[in-house]
Amino acid sequence: MGQGPTKPVRGAQFRVIGAGMTRTGTKSFREALEILLDGPVHDGATEAVSGPWRHQKEWLEAMELAPRARTIVEQKRLDWLLADLHDGYVGTTDIPGLLLAPELLRVFPDAIVIATTREPESWWKSQQFIDSYAQTWWLPYFLAPVPRIGVYPAFMRLRRMLLMWRFGIDELTGPESLKVHEDLLRQMIPPEKLFLYDVRDGWEPLCKILGISVPDRPFPHNNHHGEVKAVFRLIVLMGIMSWLTIISLGGGALYLLVRLGLTGRLAFFR
Repeated sequence: MGQGPTKPVRGAQFRVIGAGMTRTGTKSFREALEILLDGPVHDGATEAVSGPWRHQKEWLEAMELAPRARTIVEQKRLDWLLADLHDGYVGTTDIPGLLLAPELLRVFPDAIVIATTREPESWWKSQQFIDSYAQTWWLPYFLAPVPRIGVYPAFMRLRRMLLMWRFGIDELTGPESLKVHEDLLRQMIPPEKLFLYDVRDGWEPLCKILGISVPDRPFPHNNHHGEVKAVFRLIVLMGIMSWLTIISLGGGALYLLVRLGLTGRLAFFR
């Protein structure tokens, strides 16, 4: 259980829509759910950016379609995309799913919505830390040629579109953004279906929500700042290798074209 994509399991029952904002303990929450529900949890951002090509393609289409799905045909298409993306998973966490909780609940009416939460000021400080990496202006261009994660520029564009659709802003603006999101969830999700949960409280409140016995093992805690930096360094290395490959191939092709051109000219004068 890590931060990479997880494989779906045939027959898994989808039970939990994780609607907590990024940096509210979503990675720890994901691992806790996988332990309690004994199945894989779909990490939306991971699957959309670095998962199988089918998941990347379907997530980008769903993100594009959600704000404008007004006709029955468009809504049915969105429902199908969300159902197919989450087939074989016991739950989902992180963006873009956290912005599509009502749509996911329409597809999975027996599921519940759990929003991980934390103190707004500390959340915003953590969010700014991750944004200092993920929102670097050159990153989308740098990652464009990288296999598997070259969809990052499109993902970030559609993320801004979803934020504008839900909140009326294309970027999070401060600690109050967490409250805005949670208040919106209270408006959109039936009260009997919505639960707020702080991962710092450990197993007991989460197990009470799910109606499951507390496991005899430590509660998982991951995705600390050091892990984020390590992932970013790996991504940058992949970008460097991809660009070096492109430059090498381009240089080789240019060299061959020059050689062929010179050879043709010399043959003309013979």
